[in-house]
Amino acid sequence: MTTPCRRAVHALMLSALASTFAGAQSLGPTTRFTIGGNAILSEPKEGFRQNVSNGLGGGGTVMYHLMRSGLLGLRFDASGVAYGKEKKRVPISDTVGSRILLNLTTTNSITTLSWGPELARPSGRIRPYVNAGYSRLFFRTTSSLGGIDSEEGSISTTNYKDSTGAWVYGGGLRFALGRSYSPVGLDLGLRYHRGGSASYLREGSIQDNTDGSVTITPLSSRTPFVVYSIGVKFRIPFNSRKPCSRFLC
Repeated sequence: MTTPCRRAVHALMLSALASTFAGAQSLGPTTRFTIGGNAILSEPKEGFRQNVSNGLGGGGTVMYHLMRSGLLGLRFDASGVAYGKEKKRVPISDTVGSRILLNLTTTNSITTLSWGPELARPSGRIRPYVNAGYSRLFFRTTSSLGGIDSEEGSISTTNYKDSTGAWVYGGGLRFALGRSYSPVGLDLGLRYHRGGSASYLREGSIQDNTDGSVTITPLSSRTPFVVYSIGVKFRIPFNSRKPCSRFLC
């Protein structure tokens, strides 16, 4: 998962957590929008499992409630996981040798963008939900080069990429944080991505040759995987004295 994505997810989660203490004790008027952030674990299935490992990452959600109560909504998700990473130290040039070393980091990742309907219990301490939708899966392998004392790569390149579609089916439970009508909830869920065929890399798929070239050996298969998530959801309040439009509230 890229640094901007990680920062966005962290900001969403911190904002939602802060709202638990600042304004979750009284529901008040709310908009039709819910936002959320979560930490996720991906587990590949079927033949995909033979090629790649579990992945760790994060994601964010925006929900538009088609029904004001929250019973039916339209959900948009973006997430990213890294399922493989290789690190090694390389000299800055052949002439300098090992006097100046840099970190070369290669990361294999999956980014998902999905959308679809969700049916949920709108209130109460425990709020079960189910959802379905369609997703685009983006497979990327990138390499970054940076100083040994820095985690951020100053130079990066994409070594390999591919994409495919996936049908998504999920469900979970939300637990109200605070009172039963609190707009803030702890979210525990899972989603099954029935991914189509794609080409991708794993650790060891890129080999450095002695003449300075590289050999890339991609793998191809269907790409089904399950995502387990834990996060926070927050329904955005409406604090203006002006009348709220039907679309917004």
